[in-house]
Amino acid sequence: MSDNSPGKAHRYDIAALVHAFLASTTSDFSPLVEEPSASWNVTVSQRTEEGMTAVSPEQITNVFFLVTAAFTNSLVAGTVRFGDREFRISTELGPASDTARYELWEWADALDRPDVAPRNTEFVLTLDRMVSIVGELARAVTTLQKEIAVAPASAIARIEAARSRARDTFQASLRENEHRSAAAAAAEAFRKHDYRRVVALLEPYVDLLTASEKKKLSFARSRL
Repeated sequence: MSDNSPGKAHRYDIAALVHAFLASTTSDFSPLVEEPSASWNVTVSQRTEEGMTAVSPEQITNVFFLVTAAFTNSLVAGTVRFGDREFRISTELGPASDTARYELWEWADALDRPDVAPRNTEFVLTLDRMVSIVGELARAVTTLQKEIAVAPASAIARIEAARSRARDTFQASLRENEHRSAAAAAAEAFRKHDYRRVVALLEPYVDLLTASEKKKLSFARSRL
């Protein structure tokens, strides 16, 4: 039985996926770039010691690869990307008259059209799923491009506020994980009567400490 996990994707598998991505995006996004002033450019690259280097699909040997299709028309400009370790497909775009660029799903949320843009677009490891997701993305851009082109400042503000909340949530989760690790180490230090280490470990997380941890910290401080 073959292993299709991202970390063990075979060269041929990656090449086939990249070719499918290029074919699907070129076909499904073609109605969006039909006007004379529109543009469509694709690049395939992978990470090397020299940085990101242009290659053909068959030359990809590293899961740190990226395929990009950049497009512009009179309404919007953006990129469709596929690759990296998560084998993710994403679309970032914004008004053609502005430099603001956000993920398609962020625009969908800000414009109160959350169901328009696909969300689960990571680990695209089959050709059928590739074709399906690219088609959904192209249809979503087609549906939203007129609204994006004239998006009010309030829509941008909603996106930035949502990003800020997501960053805060991530940082809080990260700090809580660090607190749990420090608390476990502090408990071991407390058992060894290493009170200076207990204080050093717990003081940075004083606002997160449990009642038991606060008592340990107070006791350890009294012994310094």
